[in-house]
Amino acid sequence: MAEKVIGIIGGMGPEATIDLFEKIVKATPARSDQEHLRILIDCNPKIPDRVKAIFEKMENPAPALIATAKNLERSGAHLLLIPCNAAHYYHGEIAKNVSIPVLHMIEETAFYCQRKFPLFNTFGLLAGSSTVALGLYHKAFERIQSKIITPKPEVQEKVMNCIYEIKAGNLGTSVKAELLPAAQGLAVAGAQAIILGCTEIPLVLRDGDLQIPFIDPTQILAEAGVALARG
Repeated sequence: MAEKVIGIIGGMGPEATIDLFEKIVKATPARSDQEHLRILIDCNPKIPDRVKAIFEKMENPAPALIATAKNLERSGAHLLLIPCNAAHYYHGEIAKNVSIPVLHMIEETAFYCQRKFPLFNTFGLLAGSSTVALGLYHKAFERIQSKIITPKPEVQEKVMNCIYEIKAGNLGTSVKAELLPAAQGLAVAGAQAIILGCTEIPLVLRDGDLQIPFIDPTQILAEAGVALARG
């Protein structure tokens, strides 16, 4: 079976796009350049802000997401990956406008957790405020009979501020020091593992930073993309 070309709807943000690309490369079993997958990246940071679109009724990002998906399909992509959790609110609109598969990072994460942690039933979520408010992870995890818990509103505000700090290029210890207490609070509230549900957060938090597992949806998406592309 011929290998498939991966397309990445990127730019949300650029660092998260780089992170997904790197994880795809590292997840690919290859011993030479030629054994790696072909990857097309449309890093389109002009896609309107998902949080502002949802909370402030500002410009709808769906048309730009669809245009980027179509551009990648025309360029030869056989499947699409979206390294932005909040953008998955528009997944259905994107998928119906292209004729190639669009992997769903949040559903892939739920299936992964069901396989990897079959005895866990409560997962904490560190994510952008739009992802939390829309219940994107809540809905996916209900289908595997698991519960999602999120930070209290005042802590969620701090998490969102950290995400914008990371988008601005701050990957230092100060941001990590803000995020870790939020994760610890979820553990105290009963979370058996923490989902890093914004693609910026895995840029500063790593599995092993806390006494319970951190789950990286970007890594899960990368591995799912590689598996599909290699057949």
